[in-house]
Amino acid sequence: MKTFKPEEIDPSLPEIVRNFLASGRSLEEIKLHANGAWTHEGMDFENKKIIKLFSRSIARTDGGTWVLDIPPFTYPIEVEDAAFFVEQLESGEDTIKLHLSDETEEELDIHSLDYQPGGRLYCKIKNGEFKARFKKSAYYKLLDSASVRPEDEQIVLNLNGHEIELANLDLED
Repeated sequence: MKTFKPEEIDPSLPEIVRNFLASGRSLEEIKLHANGAWTHEGMDFENKKIIKLFSRSIARTDGGTWVLDIPPFTYPIEVEDAAFFVEQLESGEDTIKLHLSDETEEELDIHSLDYQPGGRLYCKIKNGEFKARFKKSAYYKLLDSASVRPEDEQIVLNLNGHEIELANLDLED
């Protein structure tokens, strides 16, 4: 359970939510973890219909608070890493289509790929407004087109005629 100090309350939340939080009452924690798992007060959600509903109901207020927006209800949530995930990839002749956790699809902007230490791969989605983290199956499928340049030990993807540098193999670290 989490309570909020008045200065922590996002003024762009709906009035009913702001009033609830300002009254000193606590919210039960709903959290989207870095691996894409949803929990309530630390316990995993198991109902796939609830998980799908939550995944397609994520929104962000103008003040930056992540919420579940299921009209007429808005509920603040904690997002550990990324709010969206690349579930699957579909390669076309000139494009790669992303199947996202919110049940939408869009074309991958290969120039928005962002590799982070620990094997985490992200890309920009929703017109560059949000980042999505690649789930393992999509990550590995994309890496099928990866190679290592011997001269500089750089991991590169070869996608649709473009060479995208992801990371440098630093074997000394």
